[in-house]
Amino acid sequence: MVDKPAEPVRPMHFNLYNRFAELMLVVGLDENTGLTPFHKDADADEEEDTDEESLNSLFFQQYEAQVLAAISSSKALVFQPNLMEDPSYPPRPDTANGSTNNFHDLRKFRLVGGHGSRRQVQAVNAAVIKQHLNKGDSSKSVADLPLSKDAIESITTFCFPDNAQVYRQKPDSNIHFLVLTDVSGSKTYASCLTFYKPYRLSKDSGGTIQFELLTDRSWKQASGYSVNCFIPQCCVLVSKYPYFYAMKECLSCMISHVERDLEEMYQFIKDFTYTMTMAPVPPAGNVIVEMSVYNLSVSLFPSESPEKPVIDLPLHLAFLCFPVDDLLSIFTAILCEERLVFVSFNYALLTTIMESFLYYILPMTWRFTYVPILSASSLELLEAPGTFMMGCHSKHLDVVEQVEGLVVVNIDEGTVNINPVTDGALSGYQPPTFTMSTMATFTSSMASGIHERSEMVVIDKSSQTIPNLPEEPAKLFKNICKRAKFQMELSDVQRPFYYDIEEERAFRMKKCLQFNTEISFAFLEMMVNLFRGTLSYLRTDLRRFNKQQFLESIAPCNRPFYEKVLNTDMCKQFLEDRLSEKVDYWTDHEIRTRPYAKRASQEMDVSPGLSHRQQMKPMRKQVSVTTFSSLAPRTFEILRLPPLNDTATYVKHTLTMLNKTIEECRNPHFRPSYIYMRGMFLAAEGNVKEALDDLLSLHGHNVRLLPIGLIKKLLQLLAESEREEMLRVSGRHVAELLVPAEHDLEKSHHRHYRSIMDNRVAIPEADLSLEDFVETVSLLEMSTDYDTIQRLFLALAQPQRPTHVEKYTFEVLRLSYEDNQTQCESLALPKDCLQNNEIILRVSNLIKTDFGMGRMVLTDKRLFFIKDVSNRYKEIVKLRNITGLEKIQTHWYLISVDVLVINDLANKIRFTAWLKEERNSWAILIEEMRAGKVVSEATRDFTAIGQAVQNVLLVDAVIRSGQDERTTHHKHVTRAAETLCYFSGYISEGRHNLPPDTLQALQHRVDPNMGQRERKTVEVLLYTAGGHGSESTNCPPRLWCGMGDGKVRVFDATNWALELSFVQTKSTVSVLVSVGQGQVWAGSHGIFIIDVDTISCNKTLTEHADLVADICLTNSGRHAYSASVDGLIVMWEVQTLRVIRRIRLTGRRSLRRIMVHADRIWCGTWQNIIVLDYEGSQLQTFSYCDPDTSKQLDLDCFHIFNDEIWAGCRRQGQLIVWDLTTTQLKQVLKLDCRGISQILLFRDKVWIGTKDGTIYIYNTAKKVLWKTIKAHEDAIRSLCSAESRYIMSGAGSKDGKVAIWSPNIDAPDSDYVTAL
Repeated sequence: MVDKPAEPVRPMHFNLYNRFAELMLVVGLDENTGLTPFHKDADADEEEDTDEESLNSLFFQQYEAQVLAAISSSKALVFQPNLMEDPSYPPRPDTANGSTNNFHDLRKFRLVGGHGSRRQVQAVNAAVIKQHLNKGDSSKSVADLPLSKDAIESITTFCFPDNAQVYRQKPDSNIHFLVLTDVSGSKTYASCLTFYKPYRLSKDSGGTIQFELLTDRSWKQASGYSVNCFIPQCCVLVSKYPYFYAMKECLSCMISHVERDLEEMYQFIKDFTYTMTMAPVPPAGNVIVEMSVYNLSVSLFPSESPEKPVIDLPLHLAFLCFPVDDLLSIFTAILCEERLVFVSFNYALLTTIMESFLYYILPMTWRFTYVPILSASSLELLEAPGTFMMGCHSKHLDVVEQVEGLVVVNIDEGTVNINPVTDGALSGYQPPTFTMSTMATFTSSMASGIHERSEMVVIDKSSQTIPNLPEEPAKLFKNICKRAKFQMELSDVQRPFYYDIEEERAFRMKKCLQFNTEISFAFLEMMVNLFRGTLSYLRTDLRRFNKQQFLESIAPCNRPFYEKVLNTDMCKQFLEDRLSEKVDYWTDHEIRTRPYAKRASQEMDVSPGLSHRQQMKPMRKQVSVTTFSSLAPRTFEILRLPPLNDTATYVKHTLTMLNKTIEECRNPHFRPSYIYMRGMFLAAEGNVKEALDDLLSLHGHNVRLLPIGLIKKLLQLLAESEREEMLRVSGRHVAELLVPAEHDLEKSHHRHYRSIMDNRVAIPEADLSLEDFVETVSLLEMSTDYDTIQRLFLALAQPQRPTHVEKYTFEVLRLSYEDNQTQCESLALPKDCLQNNEIILRVSNLIKTDFGMGRMVLTDKRLFFIKDVSNRYKEIVKLRNITGLEKIQTHWYLISVDVLVINDLANKIRFTAWLKEERNSWAILIEEMRAGKVVSEATRDFTAIGQAVQNVLLVDAVIRSGQDERTTHHKHVTRAAETLCYFSGYISEGRHNLPPDTLQALQHRVDPNMGQRERKTVEVLLYTAGGHGSESTNCPPRLWCGMGDGKVRVFDATNWALELSFVQTKSTVSVLVSVGQGQVWAGSHGIFIIDVDTISCNKTLTEHADLVADICLTNSGRHAYSASVDGLIVMWEVQTLRVIRRIRLTGRRSLRRIMVHADRIWCGTWQNIIVLDYEGSQLQTFSYCDPDTSKQLDLDCFHIFNDEIWAGCRRQGQLIVWDLTTTQLKQVLKLDCRGISQILLFRDKVWIGTKDGTIYIYNTAKKVLWKTIKAHEDAIRSLCSAESRYIMSGAGSKDGKVAIWSPNIDAPDSDYVTAL
C-alpha cells in the first residue's frame, strides 16, 4: 500500500483591507474552452462543408467567452477545462528566494487539454495537485473570491460586449472600463485589457478543431487544412476603488508578457496580481502611494475628502466632447433623474464620460440602474420602466432612437436629444416583454451594474423637457470654463518636448490633476450655489424641509428646475443628509463661502415677484458666488513602497518606514494618512491591538478618516474584556460612533418612512399634549421659541384639563392665524410704501379715522393709514414714539362707538380711530409691539423685536379664535391674550429700566439659545478676529459660545447673526481656546478641535477620561496644557497633537483652572491654588480661611497679573489678593454678592463676574471699585474680551444671553449710535 503524500501547508494569508486590487480575471477563448458559437443559425445548410470552408467560416461567427482564471490575494483558480486551485498560492517566503517573480511553477495546475489536443501536459506529483474539485468544494473556492460566482460567470458579457470573434489580422490591444454595482448599491470597478494571441486552427480526422499556440518562430503560412488566426483574451483587474487610469497603467505593462505561452502567462499574472493586492490605497488627504510594477512607477493619488471618491479619470474629456451649454443640459438631466442613454463608438469613452458626470453631481449620488456598457444581447433593457443611465455602442443608435422618452447623449457627435413620446404610448404604456437572457442580466445585478432604488416610473409627457439651469450659477460656471480652457494641447505650445517618457508622463499627470482639481471645484461651487438656499428652510429639530416656502423665495424663471429636482430621490437624500447635520465637502465649501454669499445677499434688491409678507422676511435668497480665483493647487508627499521580495520582508520594511515617517512628520495634514496606513498593515499582519490603537487614534486627527467597518471587525477579534477596555480608553465618543445608541437606531429606522418635504402638517386627531402642541406649532412655523409656545399652550389649555389643548380649539386657532396672513398678503400698497424688512402684522377693517375712511395697518416698526378707494398712504406714528393709548367711547347719533386714541406727545400727535369692536384687540396688539420695541432698544436686545412679532401674531390668532363659542378660551379671551403679552408685562414691572452705568456700557445683546427648546447656560465665550482661518480674506470675526448642552454656537461678529452651523460635543463645554490660525479647541468630555473656516469638528483628543476643565497655551504657542476635573494635566504638541507629558495631581482633586506663568503651572481647585514645575513637582499651595470662622473658603477662579494673584471665592463675595513674590496675603476685597465666578483683566481694570448677574469693575493699581454693571438676570458664567474694543459676558440658563459691553464706559460706542 502506497502512502498518500501529505497535503502542502498553505502559507498564512496577508489580507490588506485597503488593497489596491481585489482580483484579476482572465476571460476569453483558448484551447481548453474551444469555440462555442453564441447562437447557431437554424437556416444553415445541412450539407457538410469541406475542412477548408468550415475553418474559414470560423471568422464570421461570434463565440461565447469563458472565464479562464481568477487570482485574488489568497487564491489562484483555473476554470478550464475544470475548476482547480493552486495549493502554493499565495507565495511563501521560502519560494521567493532569489527572484521576485518565481513564486511557484504553474505546472502544479493540472491543465488538461481537449480531446486530441497537441499540447503536452507534464506529469506532476499528485500530492501537490488538488484534483478536480467536487461541487461543494468548487462553490467554496469561488465563494472565497471577492466577487460573487454569478458575477464572475456573467462578466464575460461586459468584457466582450459584442461577443468574442476570431480574426485573420491581429487587432490592436485595447482597454475599457467597467463599473459593477451589487444589490446594496456598493460599487466595484474594473479595467479590462483585451489582447490577441496567435493560434493555428486545424481539424483532425474526427472533425475536432485543434489549437496550437504559435510563437514568432513557429508562425508560418498555414496549409489548406489549417488557418492562422488571432483569438481574443481579456485580463480584468478589479478594485474597490475607482482607480481606472492607475489600473490602466498597470495593465498596459502586461501586454508583452501575456501574449506568450500559457504557462508563462499565468505565472506572470499571479506574480503581477499579488503585487497589486499588496499595495495599499491612501486615505483622503495629501499623501500619494507610489508602487513599482516591473520598473514602472504607478502613483495612487488620494481623494480630496473622505466622503468623496477618488478622481482617476480625465474629467476634462467631457468638455472636449460637448459644448458647455449641452454639457450643462446633460448635468441637469441627471439631476432631474431622467432616463439617459449614452452612445459612442468607443467603449472606454462611454464609462469615462458617464463616470465624469457622476463626479460632477457630487455630493448627490445616482441611486438607480447604472450600466455604463450595455451588451448587444441586452438592448431590451432600454425599454425597461424606471430611471436608469446606460451606455451602448453607436452601432445600436437606431435601436436607441426608437425607445420613446429617452434622453440620448451622443458622445461622438457632442449632442443631447430627447426621443419624442407619442400620445398612444402615454395613454397605455405597457412594460416590455423580457427574454430569458435579459432576465438573467437583471438577476445578476452585480455583474450588470444594475441597482434599482425606487419604484417603477411610467413615462410622463410632462417630464420630457429638461429645465434650464438657474441663470446665475450657470453664468458663473461658464465664466470659469471660459477662463480655464480645459485643453492640454494649449499648454503644449510653450513647453519644450520631453524625450524622456517618464518626464512626459509626469507632465501629463500633473496637467490632468490640475484640470481635475479645477473642474471638481467648479462643479462643487455650482452645486453649492444651486442648493445653498435650501438650508434656510430646513428644520433639523423637526426633520422637515419647507419646500413651498423655498419655492416661493425662488425667482419664477428658476422654479421649473427646482420643482423637478426637489422631487428626485437624489435631492431627498441630499436634504436628509443636511437634516442629519452631515459634515462633508459640500458643507465645508458652503460655510467657507457663506460670508461672500451674505455680502451678495445684502446687495440684492427685493424681487418684485414676491408678496409683501415674503419681502418683509429676512433675506434668504438663493445667492451665487465664486471663489475660483482663490483655488490653490494641492500639495502632496509621496510614500514609496519598498520592493516586494517576499511578504514578511515587505511588511516589515513598510512598517519600519511608516514608523520613521510618523516620528519625523510634523505636518498635521500628512500625519493622519501615515497613521491610517500603518494601522492597515498592522491589521493585515494580525496585530489587532496595535492596529486598533492606530485606527482609533485617527479620531484625534480627522474623525472622518475612521474606517468604521474595519474597526468593528477588529474589535470582534478581541476578547470581551479587551474590547471593553479598548473602547473605554478610546473615549465614549469613539464608542458611540462604533455602537450607536438604541434611540439613534430607532430614529434612523423611522426617518426613512417620513417624508421630509410633506407640506401638509398632520394635526393630531385627539387633544394635543404639550409635546404634540410644541411640535405642531413649530411645524406650522407659527412660533419657534419654546417659551412662547408654552405660554400659548397655557392660554388655550382647558381649565378642567390643563395638560391638553382641545383639537377643535387648535384648528380654529390655526385657521385664524392663516386668515390674518392672507389678509396681510392681499393688501394692495403703493410702491415704496414699506421699508426694508418691514413686516405687516395686522390690517383693520374699513374704519373712520382722523385721516378719513380707510384701513389702519400695524407693522413691526410703525402704524400707517391706507385711504379707501385712492389707496393713498400716510404714516400715523412710529411705535417707539407712542406715549399712550386711550380707550374711550364716543357717541354718534345716540350710538356708543369704541374709539382708540393714539398719543405722540413729542410730535404733538393725537390720532383717533373708530375701531368699534376691534378697539380692545388693537390696543393689546399695538402695546405689545411697542413694548417689544422699547425693550429691544432699552436692553440693546434686537431679538426682542422678532419675539414681539411672534407674540402679536399669536395674540391676534387667540383673539380671533376666541370669538368662536366652542373654543375653550371663548369666555376669557382677554386673559388668554394677556398671557402671551410678555413684553407688556416686562415693561409694567420696570425690568427694562437699567442703571445709567449699565446703559452706557451696554452695546448689544445676542441670544445663542435662539430657537432652542430649553435655555442653556453660556458656559464659556471666545472671540476670534477676522482672517483667523486658513483663508484670511474669507473668515469673518466670530464670537464662539460654549453652551451647557454641549453645543458650540457661533455668531458672525460683523452683524451678530447666529450661524446655522454649530458643533455638538458630548457634554457641557467648559473651555474654548484659539489655537494657531485655524483652530478652536473646545474642552468637554474630550478636546474637540474645531476648524475655524468650516465650523466643524473632525478631530477629538480623548486622553482625558473626565471633563476637560481648562486649556491654556504656552507663550510660544507650540504647546498646550489641558486639565481635567480628575486632576490629570496633559502637555500637547500643538502641530502634531502628540502627548509630550502627563502630570497627575495627587489625591482627589477637583481641578477647575490651569494657567502657565513664570515657568510654572498654576492649578486652581475648589480648595486651593497649586503651583507645579514643568515636571509636575508641587512647589507651593495658596488657600484662604475665613478669619471669623477659621473655615477654608472654596475658590472658583483666579488670575495672575502685576505680580499678584487674584482669586474669587465660590460662595462668598470676597476677592483674595496674594503677593506673587512674597506669597503673602495682600488684601481681601468684599463685594455685595453670593459668589464670584469670573475674573477678566482688561487694560488697567479687572472685570469681576458674580453669581448675582452683576459685574464689578476694579482699578488694578488702587484696588478700588470703579463701576458696577447690572449685566444679567442670572449668574455671570463667562467673560471674554474682543481685541481692545469689547467685553462679552455670558449668563446662566435663566437668562441664557450674551451681552456685549464697551470698556470705555464714559464714551459710548459711535458705531452703535450710528446704527440706532
